[in-house]
Amino acid sequence: MPFFQKEDLDKIKRDFLDPLTGLNNKSSLFYITQHILRQFERYEENWSMIIFSAKKDENIRIDCSDISQNEIDKAIAEKLKEITRRSDILFRCSDGIFCILTRVFEGDDIVMFCNKIKNHLLQLKKDGCSLEIKPKFGITFSKMPDTTESFAERSFDALNKAIKENQDIVVET
Repeated sequence: MPFFQKEDLDKIKRDFLDPLTGLNNKSSLFYITQHILRQFERYEENWSMIIFSAKKDENIRIDCSDISQNEIDKAIAEKLKEITRRSDILFRCSDGIFCILTRVFEGDDIVMFCNKIKNHLLQLKKDGCSLEIKPKFGITFSKMPDTTESFAERSFDALNKAIKENQDIVVET
């Protein structure tokens, strides 16, 4: 008899996965971030949190008006799964808001990574319609003595600054 029963797996799926996209949800972001920050304190494994906005009314030019935010989010999620590394942890936090937790390796440039995502989303198509998504990114890096809230808040503040100042990418340290 397996340790995790079907009921256990169904509960995990219901509680921690976004049913629309199959990505992790905002609740799982909290728990995974706690674990990552413990790793950071213990092993000095640096992580970055990227939060980006791709909202239909703000930064998407669609040539078909009948596409919903949910359809856009599904298309974004599929593209993210395709272009990110297996070690990147993907989240859909709410309509049009996504988050990526990624390790910071020597020589890894998070801004270049965000530009790669942006370039792919600019060319994204859904049901024959061109979406032209121009996401805004907020980036931060783990630091001592971070809490789950402070880590996420810095990234979210960077995103809000990017939106307010109409910049593509803002990095908060």
